[in-house]
Amino acid sequence: MIRIEEIRKKDIPTFFNDSFFWNQSFLAITKHRLHAHLHNPNCDNNDIVLLLAFLNEELVGYMGLFTDIIQLEGKSDKIGWLSTWWVHPKTKGTGVGRKILETMYELNNGKIGISQFTESARRVYDKSGYFVSLKESNGIKAVLRSNLVFVIPTLYPKTTSLKSVLLNVDRLINVFVNLKLALQKRSVQKKLRNISLEYLSIPDAEVSNIIASNNSGHISNKTSDFFEWLKKCPWVLEAPLLQYTEKNKYAFSMYDNSFSYYYIKIIKNQVPIAFVVLQVRNSTLKVLFAYYAKSTENAQMVSDVIKLHAITQNIREVICYDEGVVGQFKESNLFLYRRKKIKSSIISKVYKKTDFDDVVMNFGDGDCCFA
Repeated sequence: MIRIEEIRKKDIPTFFNDSFFWNQSFLAITKHRLHAHLHNPNCDNNDIVLLLAFLNEELVGYMGLFTDIIQLEGKSDKIGWLSTWWVHPKTKGTGVGRKILETMYELNNGKIGISQFTESARRVYDKSGYFVSLKESNGIKAVLRSNLVFVIPTLYPKTTSLKSVLLNVDRLINVFVNLKLALQKRSVQKKLRNISLEYLSIPDAEVSNIIASNNSGHISNKTSDFFEWLKKCPWVLEAPLLQYTEKNKYAFSMYDNSFSYYYIKIIKNQVPIAFVVLQVRNSTLKVLFAYYAKSTENAQMVSDVIKLHAITQNIREVICYDEGVVGQFKESNLFLYRRKKIKSSIISKVYKKTDFDDVVMNFGDGDCCFA
């Protein structure tokens, strides 16, 4: 028999002390994710944050939900972005996975979206009949430094035993790459002579004005409260001693060697003109949000700031979906190579909208900014 248990925001304080849950062989959520849900400025006490699936009273699956506010057709509405979905392999054929999805859909009145997913998950979502395509976002992965120790084993798992060799090859290649980048860094710095930066813990009034002036058509108008919460309540914690943690008990992101957000106000000739949100996880930099008046000049300035950040922080690859910055990256000779990235997202049919050409989806929208 399948039983679904609901965990709402109001249940979180009690759930923290549930020894039965935390003593399972796997985790359905982490304590710091729960803490984040508890303080989510868009989440009300009765909003769902997690569903637990039991088969014959054994915990065998779960689904997590991130509550957000979206704007469609000039109206604000709530949405739950599916953030996690896992079922134990031994439940295959029992209908547990389908039951979790159906229950979450019903409890959230169909107001569901998915901002990233695998191809196999997409087939399940399509089969449900609940969703329509939201966006096919075109982006770029721009690689600055050799990273064979990650790329080769990912493509060819049987080469995992060669990691030490690949690491040494990376080090050798990057000796020459870093010399090249050091010269190019000077060139980028010259372009930014009239630029100053302010690193923020939360957006100030000037940044709030920049966001408000440059968020037309955005599916989610992010507020200062959201950005303050994002930085104070991360879903991934930095863990330098990663090998001693129980990260393998959770199927999703929990800890990593390094993880940081950067809120950067860009000022030109003493006038604030752009706000950029970057996420750095190990050697990957993601451009989550970029607010600026759209022009080639501004896009070049923002992209130069991002490039300088990447060079200085020893970043190996930058992932971005901002159209203006992507265009600048395509023309830059800074990178070893570039690859096209496509990020698909879907949304429930209950919103009664099928044409989303007028909607802007940032890389950080949905649950993509958290991990």
